[in-house]
Amino acid sequence: MQQTSFKIYTLGCKVNQYDSSSLAAKLLAADFVMDKNNTNLAVINTCAVTRTALRKGRQMVNRARKENPRAKIAIVGCAVKIYKEEVERWGGDLVVEGNNTEQLIEKIFNFQFSIFNFKSGRKTTVASTDKSRYFLKVQDGCRQFCSYCIIPYARGELKSRLASDVIVEVERAVANGYKEIVLCGIHLGLYGQEIKNKKFKIKNNLTALLKELIKIKNLSRIRLSSIEVNEVTDELIDLLKKERKLCRQLHIPLQSGCDKILKLMNRPYTAKTFEEKVKKIRKALPDIAITTDVIVGFPGETKIDFRATTSFIKKINVSKLHVFPFSAHERTLAAKMVDQVDETVKKIRAKKINDLSCSLEKAYTERFINKPLEVIIDGRSRGRSLRGRTEYNFDIKFISGKKYCQGEVAQVKNWELL
Repeated sequence: MQQTSFKIYTLGCKVNQYDSSSLAAKLLAADFVMDKNNTNLAVINTCAVTRTALRKGRQMVNRARKENPRAKIAIVGCAVKIYKEEVERWGGDLVVEGNNTEQLIEKIFNFQFSIFNFKSGRKTTVASTDKSRYFLKVQDGCRQFCSYCIIPYARGELKSRLASDVIVEVERAVANGYKEIVLCGIHLGLYGQEIKNKKFKIKNNLTALLKELIKIKNLSRIRLSSIEVNEVTDELIDLLKKERKLCRQLHIPLQSGCDKILKLMNRPYTAKTFEEKVKKIRKALPDIAITTDVIVGFPGETKIDFRATTSFIKKINVSKLHVFPFSAHERTLAAKMVDQVDETVKKIRAKKINDLSCSLEKAYTERFINKPLEVIIDGRSRGRSLRGRTEYNFDIKFISGKKYCQGEVAQVKNWELL
């Protein structure tokens, strides 16, 4: 079989990034070779969360064609699922609906060679392009149906990997030198909820999975990418408190601190219940980093509603915010709502929340000044300085007489914020 070179372009979330990494691993195992500059096959893994993401997908196709004029172009991912007819007009040679990497590679093989023979793969690879931490998708799909979100339609029903399969992949990643695992999912807290078979030796729920992963030798850290507030159970909090392998950080999406807007968003909690859960987490883990997402300019959000969100963020004192000006996806309920907010107003509100995030992040990281920290080495900063990420999800730089490789763990006493 003639060797084929490939390059994957990825847009969107951590789950999309894992899907691309998983596809790359399978292609490498089947004797494809990765080549960024002279490739035979360019795969565009698209996102459909907003119209902006869709536009970027088309731009990525044009970029791939410009960088590698002779390459065949395969377009995959969420945009194909939601906008297949439109995506087919982008001029790709192969357009594949869905995110199942086994199906993707089969279609790519059939497209490239006319005969699918995946078992010809001879190498064992791991599905990560990050050299410092291993991103591992354990769950896909969502059933929340927030009024602003297209993801349940793009990703479909809940689908979880068996705990036994996850453990095997983590063991393989650790054997390949990864010290930190980042568990990813579209709705990570519902991992295993759809698996009803009770014959499995290992329970298929998130906390049970974490308990098994903690046992793996030479694994230093486990981080959760994101989890909904209602899925942060007492059992999970207790495990976070007891097990130092679990990073002292939770990313819990808020979206709004105003109950009126939360109801319009179809979010399954109130500001009060969110606050109560944060208090419970902090009682068990006073130093934990709690990061969150906020959408500003949602339809119907008044000045008073925005002030309520700002006040609530200050009250719960998060350590960092990811801020998104509302972008109407035309196939969602939110796009059809009355009282759409002016774009200029959205930008002003986003800036205010971003400024607030900077001050909150500064106050949080200052708690750790003059305290020793453990980091995973990401590489060099400048000159002799190394940079790394702490378990609390902020980056530092330091100088060490010891030589470290990327991905190694270091205990650091004298450091500075990046």
